[in-house]
Amino acid sequence: MKAILILTAFAALAGPAACGRLQVSGKDLTYNGEKVFLSGCNFAWNNYGYDFGNGKYDGTLEQWVSEIGGAGGNSVRAWVHVEGDNTPTYDSNGYVTSCDNTGDFENDVLKLLNAAQSHDVLVVLTLWNGAYLNNQNTINLIWDDSKLESYVQNCLKSLVGKIKGHPALAAIETVNEPEGSVKVESSSEYCYDTQLIGQSGAGWTGKGIPMERWLKFIGRQNQVVREVDSGLLLTLGSWGQFAQSDAFSNTRNHYSNDCLYKAAGDNSHIDFYQMHSYDWGGSWSPNAPFTVNADNYNLDKPLVIGEYASVCAAGTSLRDLYEYSYTHGYSGGWSWHYTATGDCSDSRDTQRDALGQLHGRTDHGTVNFHVG
Repeated sequence: MKAILILTAFAALAGPAACGRLQVSGKDLTYNGEKVFLSGCNFAWNNYGYDFGNGKYDGTLEQWVSEIGGAGGNSVRAWVHVEGDNTPTYDSNGYVTSCDNTGDFENDVLKLLNAAQSHDVLVVLTLWNGAYLNNQNTINLIWDDSKLESYVQNCLKSLVGKIKGHPALAAIETVNEPEGSVKVESSSEYCYDTQLIGQSGAGWTGKGIPMERWLKFIGRQNQVVREVDSGLLLTLGSWGQFAQSDAFSNTRNHYSNDCLYKAAGDNSHIDFYQMHSYDWGGSWSPNAPFTVNADNYNLDKPLVIGEYASVCAAGTSLRDLYEYSYTHGYSGGWSWHYTATGDCSDSRDTQRDALGQLHGRTDHGTVNFHVG
């Protein structure tokens, strides 16, 4: 009996550590030691910026995650604060005091993760949106280190602490497409010189935030996430290949370890890259993800194609886009987006059908696996 009690106690202690988590092995993503491919969809939002916290969570995302899992997908990308209009809570001076006013926020995110696990689906949480950025309090987080610190101390730590170690939590993405709000300028520092990506369209919001400030904003949050949950992966979604590789004449890697360490210090790096890919006027841009192999970018980490849609894919079907991402060295691909609104968004039926293209596949990484 004593031996049984000892073994039971040991198993209880070992249980959480035995749960699977998404990890990096060289240029591959793995789950429970097995190479995997992240096949899924962008949720982005049901109600833009109002899906979590302050009593706004209504369970819609849980229904969606069941539909993605049922169609053969294994992952989703969900947006959290977005522009900061609902969460976090700012005081009159623009400092963050909490994640929300009602205390629901962290539990809402946990509810989504629990639902995702029950359907063998992983979740990437995207905190902020740099592609459209109008809330001045949120813009001030990027410019003012003390205000950013109020966010990481009074909200980010609480969120990550609540969901720490969850087997369905794939990664945190600090910001979507910061290049939209970046300042296009020359600099003697390679990492901060954004003239090259400006030639491809960066800076479209006109907010004029220097790349150095963006890197500090990204890096500081990455550091805090690692302090709370050292096993949680971090990524960043770029609007294209232009800002995440040094391999081509029209690209520059602003999010390398070197650049993030230069701006924010140690432990500020991302664990895997993520590029978005849409056609331009009916044609792919030079060296776009769907025209090259992942290895052509000369990156030392896994690479996921984080957004794409057949309606903005130079005439390529959504099934073929999933197939291409799977067979050309990428570690994942997520269609845009399940809300099914906007010019570059496929219908939900089309997205669910396309997920069947990779269902059950193992030849370039396991697609369907148990989350837990």
